[in-house]
Amino acid sequence: MQCGNVIRPGARDGKAPRLHVLARTYTLATAAQRLILPLRVVKAAVHNKALLSFTDPQEIVRLPAAAVEAVNGNDESWEQIAAFVPMRIQHIALVSGLSDSTIRRRLEKAGLSRVKPLWGQVRSLWGLPNSLRQFEEIQKERQQMLLATPASTARQYRLSQQEVLRLARAELRQRLLAVFPSWGGGESRDQQQVFLHIGPTNSGKTYDALQDLKKDGSGWYLAPLRLLAFEIYETLNAEGAPCNLLTGEESISVKGARFTAATIEMFDASRSQGSTIIDEAHMLSDPQRGWAWTRALMETQAARIHVVSAGTAQTLVTRLTQAAGISLEVIQHNRLTSLVVAPRPWSLATLPPQTILVAFSRQIVLALKNELERYHRSVSVIYGGLPPEVRRRQAARFANRETEICVATDAVGMGLNLPADNVCFFETSKFDGQRSRPLLPGEVIQIGGRAGRFGLSTAGQIGALDAVDLEFIRQSWTQAIPDLEFARVAPTPEALALIKGDLAHKLSAWLELQSIPEAWKYLLKPMNLTEQIELASMLSAAQVRQLGEATALRLINAPSQTDTRGYWYACAQSILRQESMPQPPSPPRVIQHGRDLSTMENSVRSADIYLWLSQRDEFAAYAPKAEAIRQQRSIWSLEIDAALQRKVDVMRRCRLCAKPLPLKYRYGLCNQCYRSAGHYRNWRE
Repeated sequence: MQCGNVIRPGARDGKAPRLHVLARTYTLATAAQRLILPLRVVKAAVHNKALLSFTDPQEIVRLPAAAVEAVNGNDESWEQIAAFVPMRIQHIALVSGLSDSTIRRRLEKAGLSRVKPLWGQVRSLWGLPNSLRQFEEIQKERQQMLLATPASTARQYRLSQQEVLRLARAELRQRLLAVFPSWGGGESRDQQQVFLHIGPTNSGKTYDALQDLKKDGSGWYLAPLRLLAFEIYETLNAEGAPCNLLTGEESISVKGARFTAATIEMFDASRSQGSTIIDEAHMLSDPQRGWAWTRALMETQAARIHVVSAGTAQTLVTRLTQAAGISLEVIQHNRLTSLVVAPRPWSLATLPPQTILVAFSRQIVLALKNELERYHRSVSVIYGGLPPEVRRRQAARFANRETEICVATDAVGMGLNLPADNVCFFETSKFDGQRSRPLLPGEVIQIGGRAGRFGLSTAGQIGALDAVDLEFIRQSWTQAIPDLEFARVAPTPEALALIKGDLAHKLSAWLELQSIPEAWKYLLKPMNLTEQIELASMLSAAQVRQLGEATALRLINAPSQTDTRGYWYACAQSILRQESMPQPPSPPRVIQHGRDLSTMENSVRSADIYLWLSQRDEFAAYAPKAEAIRQQRSIWSLEIDAALQRKVDVMRRCRLCAKPLPLKYRYGLCNQCYRSAGHYRNWRE
């Protein structure tokens, strides 16, 4: 058994294996004494693998003396163990100069314990030192001072500490303002021209912008989706205008290409000569991705900038261009085909051909597909979790009239050109990540506008499956849509470098400070950094230093979701060890049930993380199997597409009796199981 070569103080070594181990190890309690830390802290460190340990044959947890003494002799290593020390709110308040209630409020806002947060979670926050020993020295010194001071003076001291903290925050805010990107004025701006193409769906905005792009002879087309970028890539190449493709997961170079179709996050402003088309610009206000549209608009060096958007973005784009000193011309587009609200509700059995049926969850979309197939209707499906290749195949079948109904989420409202005569809303509310809410008028118009596409259909209708939803659609269709108020911005490496603490804290502090220059404050808001902060919290301060903060920032921007965080973490750890990243988890060979389909989609999303990292110079060396995984991903996508062409059991079922649940049923138990479990009786009582 390996236990190190350090004999603990006072121990006698022996030749027998047991004595040898005992002499070179500590128990948990003894290790806690040596480290001058509470026993529960050492237990937490062992549990989280911050301390090396093993269990002997007598089921006693032991720690190698070498590992314990190494921690004892190294301040940084000791601080890593001390990160698990629970902190008293009163002590934090005393050192920071804040009130107890303020500390608790900020802890709750950060998602931390309001009773006893861990030292590793709060250090470097609110002016606290990085070292626990230093914190304890300050805390004891101030506690003694307060004990020897009258109550009125103690209160005054607290107030002075708050003033010190306020001044420190004000100074940091000024430093952050100094490194904010310079977007306004300058000779280069005087030579730029923005053409704002405004109009409803199906008004030819993107088409006209593309014609101008081809006339200019070079430039970029920026899209929110890989699917759209690929569509423009194919279109331009088919028209004899060589065009490259650049997305987060793949890059295709075409000989002699002067155009690039790209997803907007991949835009390289330093190479933006000629013209730039920024499509779906109403995404400027999107909390997660809006920063990419803001950056593209404000940092492109192209002489001619075509911004394509619904009318809601006109006021915001006008203000942004005025603040930057860029000339603006608004081009108004009108809808090319008529669109009306259906006079009466439809039914699943009698949906007219070439109808897009809209729902707002993957589960409902798949269940509707099965339900429609019971009526012998041919069906395509489109939802956000599908790989882009599958969405494209499903859309092509509908476009070629191989299927008569397309069941889709609101992913269909983002630029897909489908020959739909009708759009039918299965439901008129959606879950937005926080709550279930009614659709906004702009969402109804954006999705409903997919009906009656010019050149593909002659006219369009929008409707619903019941009278209440149809009336909701009719009212939404006539309501005025409020203009967008704010664009989004993301933190820069230069800004984060000015903030002390670990990466997760830096991102949180940047959000809280909101250091946006006064001239831009009425136009800009910080992006939502929830996912990035979650990923950053999975990296230690030492790991961030090893990578470099700019590289770590790039790493946490990988396209991770809740169900792929584990794979992202495995890739991150491999990069830190300078090893090849692991292959994505293998899905089941045959898709028989909805859970098999979910597992396969998760494997594709994991492959997307691998390929996304492989496209970055910092991580390319750790992705030697990128091409093989790209091919495997294509095979998985084909299997998903094949599964969607046959009937897969995706019905929601009761958790207890497995009885199928109705399509719009909100609960996990059927009524019978709910009553038999006693919930109904308890409620009545």
